[in-house]
Amino acid sequence: MMWLIVIVAVLALFVAVYAWLVLPNLPRRDISALLPYDYAHRGLWNTNDPGEATRPENSLAAFRAAAEKGYGMELDVHLTADGHLVVHHDDSLKRLTGEDVVIGRSTLAQVRACHLPNGEPVPTFDELLETVAGRTPLIVEVKVEKNADALSKAVYERMRRYDGLWCMESFDPMAVRWFRLHAPEVIRGQLAFNAAGKGKTWKLWWRNIGIASMVQDVWARPDFIAFDFKSEKKWCLPMFLLRRMKPWFAAWTVRSQADMDALRGSYDLQIFEKFEAKRPE
Repeated sequence: MMWLIVIVAVLALFVAVYAWLVLPNLPRRDISALLPYDYAHRGLWNTNDPGEATRPENSLAAFRAAAEKGYGMELDVHLTADGHLVVHHDDSLKRLTGEDVVIGRSTLAQVRACHLPNGEPVPTFDELLETVAGRTPLIVEVKVEKNADALSKAVYERMRRYDGLWCMESFDPMAVRWFRLHAPEVIRGQLAFNAAGKGKTWKLWWRNIGIASMVQDVWARPDFIAFDFKSEKKWCLPMFLLRRMKPWFAAWTVRSQADMDALRGSYDLQIFEKFEAKRPE
């Protein structure tokens, strides 16, 4: 009987400590201005196929189309080697431009020399902000290659001069933590998924354990959890606990109207792609 009591006590302590580690920023803050929008993932893009793409992902054409249709948008920001902010998803430009240029190791001029499938150069963050011009809200994903503080600070300093609604998110808890410590007024989100076993290298595999377990929330204390909704299983312990703590939740990436409609009650924000989302009337 004593062993049973000890086991129960140890399990209870584990759950209590784990719940403290994944604890979000509570009580939850007012994000009502963000809620009336669905968010076009990397803009409202149609295709990345050369010869067919008029609005490839993370292009000014895709962001312009999203703003014109009244969608918010999610976008990815990197820092070049010479300290400039550019909008692109991957660390390398190869997938979209054919040029194996790694953004964090390259100058702005080298990045701008590479062109997206529709002929546009890789856009700067300034160009994106000028294109949207505050018409709809932005979810700015801080894409950390090596220096979370430098990138986070650069994003924040630029956004202080932007007259529009926005929030930030990142897979890297150190970026979210930077905003928690230095820009607490900014709504911040922690990206996550339930896929700890993914990753071709030990370093990536270990990083994914942190993402999937969400123990990184101890540094980030995010206002919302941006979660890969398809990986939310009944046995997902961090989401089970977080659902009971009731922070805000954002779903990524939604690829059908049917999924979007089904998620309305369980996710507060939705990031979508490959269709034009419709909101309930």
